[in-house]
Amino acid sequence: MPWWTLCAGFRRTAAPVHDNRHLANYDVVRYNGPMVATVSPQELAGLLSNPNAHLIDVRDADEWAGGHLDGARSVPLDQLRSDPERELAHDGVLVFICAKGARSLTAAKLAERLGYQSIYNVEGGTSACARAGWSLVAARAAA
Repeated sequence: MPWWTLCAGFRRTAAPVHDNRHLANYDVVRYNGPMVATVSPQELAGLLSNPNAHLIDVRDADEWAGGHLDGARSVPLDQLRSDPERELAHDGVLVFICAKGARSLTAAKLAERLGYQSIYNVEGGTSACARAGWSLVAARAAA
């Protein structure tokens, strides 16, 4: 028996029950701001065919050197957090990618908070892209 049940005046009461049935009549939720859209590796080619699309890889330099998508720009997440206005294009479509999708979602939400409009996160990151047949470009070491 818990110690607080021994206190004078303790009474166990049931939690209140809330009736939310009236909410079932609403079939649409409206959101009047930009949202981060998730794009699969299969849908990524169509998105990148837009000349105003910017593919931003937010992985660390070591991960970037190990292999990245052709055309991606390396902007590590810490660097993006320190000066997002300098690192992000003000026009066009922003597509964020990382290794598995977690860091790129963080970066995309940062862009959303800053008021950017067309924001995408690649689901599964470069790992999923490689599994889907995308070729990764390895950075060459300086001679």
